[in-house]
Amino acid sequence: MMMVALHEGKRTLPLPADYVPMPVARRLSNHDLQAALADGWADFRAAPVYGLVFGGAYALLGMGGLLMFALMGWTHLLFPAVTGFLLFGPFAALGLYDISRRRELGLAVEPGQVFMAFSCHGGTQIGLLGLFLVFSTIVWLKVATLIYALYFGPAPMELGNLWNAVTGTFNGLQFAIIGMVAGGVIATVIFSLSVFAAPMLLDRDIDVVTAMMASLNAVRLNLRLMLAWGAMVAVVVGASILGGLVALAITLPWLGHATWHLYSRALDR
Repeated sequence: MMMVALHEGKRTLPLPADYVPMPVARRLSNHDLQAALADGWADFRAAPVYGLVFGGAYALLGMGGLLMFALMGWTHLLFPAVTGFLLFGPFAALGLYDISRRRELGLAVEPGQVFMAFSCHGGTQIGLLGLFLVFSTIVWLKVATLIYALYFGPAPMELGNLWNAVTGTFNGLQFAIIGMVAGGVIATVIFSLSVFAAPMLLDRDIDVVTAMMASLNAVRLNLRLMLAWGAMVAVVVGASILGGLVALAITLPWLGHATWHLYSRALDR
């Protein structure tokens, strides 16, 4: 196997020729968040058709999934399902990242490259990230089901009755608090590992573990700002869900483009 040398002080370490060092995280400021949102909006305005296609498709799939949960009588899992829907955002925005990357580099936006962005660098590592998000969402739904069963039993409860139980009984309030804490912890971990990993796997020929660790490092270095970013995304998407498909078709691509620009600022390229 071909090797290269990494000089570390007085030691010379042998490494594979395709060795990729861990990307270096940078400290962000409020200005970076504002600039990322502004640049994201500029990207959306420059290529609105792509944004509406990606945003509309993602919104339709998400709303279709929620409708399926409601029809199946799993209304007690609607909130965890919405959380899972949000966790797929970084992965679903791969085509939007490609648009932002091309505009950043002064390259033409090519439809074939945009819609096939998931196959970038062979697609294997991006596919592994997608599988990780699927697995994580399933785990979260299982945890949410367990918490529900511990307080209300295995039988699904109608949404109105569940709301009355949560707002009118101590047992229901305790259920809501435990559920939100568990969901918050799981969502924070998944968000930290994936928020920058998805654009990084599009941008660089890098393995998924390195990308996820680099994303985690960047979030840890900017924990306060990244928590604020995640909360802002949740609020905007939540309000958009109440506003319907059109609102989601606009806010989702805007936030997707903005995530790319935040990635560009957070990790050394």
